[in-house]
Amino acid sequence: MSIRTTLRGKVLTLVGTVGLLGAAAFPLMGMAQDASPAATPVESNLIAEGEQIYNNVCIACHQPDGKGIAGIYLPLNGNPLVTLDDPTYLISTIITGRGGMPTFAGTYNDEQIAAIATYVRQNWDNDAGAVTPEEVAAVREEITTTPILDPTPEGQIPSGNVQSEASAEATP
Repeated sequence: MSIRTTLRGKVLTLVGTVGLLGAAAFPLMGMAQDASPAATPVESNLIAEGEQIYNNVCIACHQPDGKGIAGIYLPLNGNPLVTLDDPTYLISTIITGRGGMPTFAGTYNDEQIAAIATYVRQNWDNDAGAVTPEEVAAVREEITTTPILDPTPEGQIPSGNVQSEASAEATP
């Protein structure tokens, strides 16, 4: 028996075994379950409400596919900042706005913002966890209770009648 004959026999045995296993597993493939957990009724309601708000307000800038408009409006689809494990960044962006995005702090309540965030985090190619109204309330509380530092130091605040040197020289 040559090495070639032995190798051929082993390859044929391996191919036959794989074929039999594949044939046996094929009927079972139809019974396979999705590995991702099913959305809860509360989560489904958030997604539906978020989709409605997105389609009425956000779609013009961020587009139906969530890819935004290059150089103008950031994409939400596939954006790692949208799908962070901790949704605080996304929540605070929705509440306070960013760049040309308006603030929605006074427009939407905590449940509505949770719905928008959940929809965006779970739509298109995104696969991140739902956002709860309680998480939104905590971020909103943090934003509204964080003291804002005075952006202009007191020594730089103009007082009285301030004239430029050029206009002072021109005055007789």
